[in-house]
Amino acid sequence: AHYRSELEFSWEGLQAAFVRLKRMVRLVVTVKEKISGANPFNEPLVMRSTGETVPESSLSDRTPVWRTLLHNNLAADLGTPAILSHMDSWFGDRFCEPEKILEFISQDLDPTLGLHLAYLTPEDLRIRPATATITEEEIETALAARKEARAAKDFAKSDAIRDELIAKGVEVMDGDPLGWDWKIEI
Repeated sequence: AHYRSELEFSWEGLQAAFVRLKRMVRLVVTVKEKISGANPFNEPLVMRSTGETVPESSLSDRTPVWRTLLHNNLAADLGTPAILSHMDSWFGDRFCEPEKILEFISQDLDPTLGLHLAYLTPEDLRIRPATATITEEEIETALAARKEARAAKDFAKSDAIRDELIAKGVEVMDGDPLGWDWKIEI
């Protein structure tokens, strides 16, 4: 919300903001993986209309336009809601060089918004509940056993391990590179 408008506090709203922060951090990690070549989804860009592959040399530096938009929104009475609405498209811009995206984040967004997106990792955002009865090592061991059970097509055992983790406050996220997170009760 805009800084001058009233915002009613709720635990659900706080949880939604936390999920948004996690998503932004994950997008930045994806940009970093594209730079390092570690992103398996870093496929060539293909134009939908023609089916032609876009050469990497045609990627451009769109950050001057983003920088102007950032400063114009800040000058318009600290319009941070508008800035936040643009961030997903900035981080996921496939036509911009990933190095330029990361530079924009670290040199413009982080100093302006103070989110430290260029330095945070998803693991940094794992908040261990005070009621947690399991350690991270135990979680990793259980997830390894679950992976083995799934590979052996023993889905009953896999589901039992997942259910046991959920009962201990751990949310298992199949397909997510992070793999698991604490389930925060609100």
